[in-house]
Amino acid sequence: MMSSRVVKRNDTANAISGEVATPLASIEEDRAVEETHEGNSAEESYDAEKVDRSQDGAPGDSTSVTLEGDNGGSYFPWREELESLVRGGVPIALRGEMWQAFVGVGARKITGYYNKLLDERTDVLDEKDLKDQVVNEQKSSPKKDPKPEKWKGQIEKDLPRTFPGHPALDEDGRNALRRLLTAYARHNPSVGYCQAMNFFAGLFLLFMPEENAFWALVGVIDEYFEGYYTEEMIESQVDQLVLEDVVRERFPKLAKHTDILGVQVTWVTGPWFLSIFINMLPWESVLRVWDVILFEGNRTMLFRTTLALLDLYGPALVTTKDAGDAITLLQSLAGSTFDSSQLVLTACMGFQSVKEMGLRELREKHRPEIIAAMEERSKDRKSWKDKKGLATKLYSFKHDPSSVCPQVDSKEGADGLQVNGDSGSTNLGSYLTGLALENELDEGIDLQDQVTWLKVELCKLLEEKRSAELRLRNWRQRYLNSENLSKISKNKKRQCLRFC
Repeated sequence: MMSSRVVKRNDTANAISGEVATPLASIEEDRAVEETHEGNSAEESYDAEKVDRSQDGAPGDSTSVTLEGDNGGSYFPWREELESLVRGGVPIALRGEMWQAFVGVGARKITGYYNKLLDERTDVLDEKDLKDQVVNEQKSSPKKDPKPEKWKGQIEKDLPRTFPGHPALDEDGRNALRRLLTAYARHNPSVGYCQAMNFFAGLFLLFMPEENAFWALVGVIDEYFEGYYTEEMIESQVDQLVLEDVVRERFPKLAKHTDILGVQVTWVTGPWFLSIFINMLPWESVLRVWDVILFEGNRTMLFRTTLALLDLYGPALVTTKDAGDAITLLQSLAGSTFDSSQLVLTACMGFQSVKEMGLRELREKHRPEIIAAMEERSKDRKSWKDKKGLATKLYSFKHDPSSVCPQVDSKEGADGLQVNGDSGSTNLGSYLTGLALENELDEGIDLQDQVTWLKVELCKLLEEKRSAELRLRNWRQRYLNSENLSKISKNKKRQCLRFC
């Protein structure tokens, strides 16, 4: 069963075999498809999002649903009950099977593809290289030497950091995690491997077999979080701008307070989104949030959960006096959200009006800004790299003037001296003038990045200051306690001497 976000890869097996790729639709999509077959007039009753999805959707064995739109359909009368059950928490004994059903592992799986990706003798395979769901071994073609894979070292570093101490991730479990991450990096070279993916893969391995965990990871990263983990991370940046708009609309007092402190909430929420709250919330809360995310098939629950956390801890944040206090408090309070039921209830019911369609409109609004900023940064970096620093150029001129100064033709006069008007000193003067101009250009490049970096460093310093103050208070308290103890002991000695 494929979720409503599956548009690109859809049913991979059908796409490979040459058939029209049709994703297994969600419950609402199935209902929409039935009505579209009855007549074009039925399409007009649906919003633009449903119409687009109904054109690609086909009825199938699907459990994934969306939360917006008409709730009173007759195709699946138990839809609301299923939705309530998922929000109430999927039983741990059924969680693995239900997650596979939500993501559509059965529809995505291609026989032999996972093992082919793990074959080091072959280059990265595209799914189009497989036909009729059977791996074409291509025995007649010679095997190519494997290309160097730069992400292997990072995977090895992150393996011990993935849920350390968990019995399921012992030596065999780590080997499975290594294979899974390697297979995905070869499956999607544009993403490869980035930090946090090890936790996603490890989480799936705790609830399902290795190959099924691979296909679940493919569904989450390629579909639900498409564009999040590429090198540019465009969609991640877009979502942070969208979240900033939503926070300003929902919590104007909190937004005003953070502006006064010079804090952006997205400094804290960025890691929340990228990690999908793993290691940011207590374990039970993470699983409950993942239940809803995989069930809905989109990123709406990320926004709702973040808004719920701000709603729960907003009053405490407004009382903070500086940026370090605000950031530290928000991080610590999120990590102590042990009441998962309250968190999910606040997110799903308190912010039910936050829907995928509205978020999609805001993404379309902010995406051009991010793309333009990325292009501008790319140009600035290229210009920065093309220019050597002033000190480097002066050093080069001192040791080898010909390497940096243009050659000037000279003529000899009757006395054997050079009579060219552009002498070496003139060359040096013009060259230094050019260096000054280039240096001025360099100083104006990427100032926004420098400001952002300085803000981050300022927050770090504020956090260090706060921790230092806490340590100082602790030492003072210990000192006072030790003084009190010494006074008490002295008094006891005096009393003993009196009685003796």
